[in-house]
Amino acid sequence: MTHEEYRRASEASKEEAQRRLFNEYFNYVYTIVFSRLRSCANREDIEECVSDSFADIYIYYDESRGLSGDITGFIGTVARHKASDMCRKLVRYQRNTVSADEEETVDLAAPDNTEEIVDKKELRSELIHCVELLGEPDSIIIMQKYFFMRSSKEIAEIVSMTPEAVRMRCSRALGKLRSKLTEMNISL
Repeated sequence: MTHEEYRRASEASKEEAQRRLFNEYFNYVYTIVFSRLRSCANREDIEECVSDSFADIYIYYDESRGLSGDITGFIGTVARHKASDMCRKLVRYQRNTVSADEEETVDLAAPDNTEEIVDKKELRSELIHCVELLGEPDSIIIMQKYFFMRSSKEIAEIVSMTPEAVRMRCSRALGKLRSKLTEMNISL
């Protein structure tokens, strides 16, 4: 959705413009939030963060400004900031809470596998970048299938395809993804 399309829709009906924005960008925002929060949040926290992201988008996006072009950058930035804020809050909360069963002393030493953890995070980041390069709907299909563990039928409803078409696109997208990873000398 471009700035101009949103502005025109907003002039007609603010609620309808927000509904269109939500429908068009829900998967995008959910993917960003999920990738940031999957290690520190549960599903309810992730869904709450997605809702908060859209609330901020509706509040802070100024359609009256004379902008042109795609608004995806603004939406992605808001989602990343909201997810980062929630992650900090959750980590701080988890760090400050101590179970009554735990001993009074807490071991604060870094784990022995810190380097391995960092390598995995970098690999995950590269993998997500490669998936995003596949373009839509392939990137959505791959993310929904392998990151959110959704079935072909559920994905078909999201991308408005048949389950068979989703399976075929998924198979082809995996082939493209393997080639991109091979080009980058990454083997899984």
